[in-house]
Amino acid sequence: MALVNFTYSELLSDNQWNIKNSRESHQRVLKVVRVTLSSILAIGGITILISQLFPLGESYLKGWVTKANEANLASPLPGAYKRDIEDEFAYWDPGQSYFNNLISQAEVLTSQTAQYYDPIDKVYKDVVIDESYSKLMSLSITSLKINKVTVTPNVESYNQDIYNSVLKNGLAHFKGTALPGSGGNVFIYGHSAVDSYFSSHQTNPETIFTKLENIEIGDKVEIDKDGKRYEYVVRKKKIVEPDDFSILSHNSRKETLTLMTCFPQGVGTDRLIVTADLGN
Repeated sequence: MALVNFTYSELLSDNQWNIKNSRESHQRVLKVVRVTLSSILAIGGITILISQLFPLGESYLKGWVTKANEANLASPLPGAYKRDIEDEFAYWDPGQSYFNNLISQAEVLTSQTAQYYDPIDKVYKDVVIDESYSKLMSLSITSLKINKVTVTPNVESYNQDIYNSVLKNGLAHFKGTALPGSGGNVFIYGHSAVDSYFSSHQTNPETIFTKLENIEIGDKVEIDKDGKRYEYVVRKKKIVEPDDFSILSHNSRKETLTLMTCFPQGVGTDRLIVTADLGN
């Protein structure tokens, strides 16, 4: 009987020891798991933080360098000057002499008789230049999220005070060129802005043509005039030198639309030209 009791006690002691070891082992495993999970979460958090901070820091650095370069940039063309919007550098204005040269070209073209093909009446008609028209129009380019920006017709572009006051509120139609629905070449221009300004002012109508660089062949440009919508399809996009005044020429039997802004954006050593044909 004593032997049985001894054996039973011994077995009980062994079981208690095994249970104790099992608990300690379980606790060690839990501790290792907790430490491992904490390390994984910490590393993951640091990785996410770095992934966010690095591009942010890169963006700030790029912006600082860009701003420094813009501030030190010399006049890109004779007569060009800096324009600030609310004390922030926005773009270089090409200056009055540039538009005087464009006007001279427009006067030559106006003196020449031109015709276009009217797809509705199916006859050739003379291009009409109506320099007395004064009702506001609007321009939309859905692909660029440009929606009904004001277009002032027949802007006296020889006067920088006049065209700058117009461009503060949108776009300008160049006086001496055709109006939508009149055949010929409808010429509309607007300002673009440097990246440091436009990145935080993307809806400002004064610099809305900064978006024009992203237009694609086949995109549609809509102009509303006198309650009627004229839809043009983009056929050509090119960069020209500032002394290339052939951009006013109309070499097509179709009515065309030409959009112009300075390039690179806000600097204007060249011009970005987009040409579109009136749809049927």
